[in-house]
Amino acid sequence: MALGLTAAPALDPAAQAAVADLLLLPDEQLLTRFFKQHEDGAFAAIVKRHGPVVYGVCRRILSDSNDAEDAFQATFLVLVRKGASLRQPGKLSSWLYGVANRTARKVKLQAALRKSCESRAPRPLPSDPGELKYDELRSILDEEIGQLPEKYALPLVLCYLEGKTNAQAAEQLGWPEGSMSRRLSRGRELLRKRLMRRGLALTAALIAAVFCKQTLAAVPAALAEATAIAGQKLLAGAKLREVASPAAAKAVLAVLESMTAAVRLTGASLLAAASILLALTTAIYTFTRPAYGASSYGFGNGDWFQGLVTNSSDRSTRYVFPTVAPASGGCGGAVVAPSCGDSSCAPPTAHSTPPL
Repeated sequence: MALGLTAAPALDPAAQAAVADLLLLPDEQLLTRFFKQHEDGAFAAIVKRHGPVVYGVCRRILSDSNDAEDAFQATFLVLVRKGASLRQPGKLSSWLYGVANRTARKVKLQAALRKSCESRAPRPLPSDPGELKYDELRSILDEEIGQLPEKYALPLVLCYLEGKTNAQAAEQLGWPEGSMSRRLSRGRELLRKRLMRRGLALTAALIAAVFCKQTLAAVPAALAEATAIAGQKLLAGAKLREVASPAAAKAVLAVLESMTAAVRLTGASLLAAASILLALTTAIYTFTRPAYGASSYGFGNGDWFQGLVTNSSDRSTRYVFPTVAPASGGCGGAVVAPSCGDSSCAPPTAHSTPPL
């Protein structure tokens, strides 16, 4: 159970009114007020706005209510640790949805290890979706949405999980409404294909129907208030174990570690790609530059080459023949620069041809 749930003081009417006013602000401003101005009410507003979606994910994945509360609180404490560096704060809904999914599964694994009564082997899924319970199907959908590219996951989260219209979601993300509709449709199709790989043949219409059945989970007031207070204390410098239960604290650390590992892997991949690109560029430059081509055929700097020369004034074309070095006292042999001082070694005569 989340630490301090029963001891969390209720917000006074003035604080509740302040939170209600803050809910009118977009996520970007709430994050700025919390992390830069340390305005406690801003974090309470974030918990209130996004709590139902986060709690719904946790409850679908975790059957035990105490575990769900730990995962809920851990999700928002991860936000306290990472929220100041979010690259796209306007997409907080999708970010929290993904973190909640990951955190709930970490808590589920911890609970399974503690109890040692849950099989480690994945349970095979029924081929008939009708054999699945609604919560099981929704849990699978949550997992698969988390694997979609953000531009397709975001419309699903906002329109189906938060109940926003296409126009509202498009306005929040700054997208044209037409783009929102296309990406929503594409997201459903990608989700359907991912489910098919798991043996679940669901049509896009059935997926939409499952989402439509979704109702936002009501977050217990004590849980929301305890989470808001824990986040405020953590930002103020309190230690994680002082504001969260051992299970929630462990989940926070596990999720943060996985995020750090993902960033390191991405950085290593980019570095490797840059090194390969640099090596290829160097090789292309080395093997295609004129000096390399000349040296490959035994020519040095200043050598005379046979070829066509075009006079730009009268557009006549001339053949230029190479100078030949004497083989034994004469001018015959290898190609050399005309520097022997002999008239026979003078630069070659250019023979003009009629204009082309």
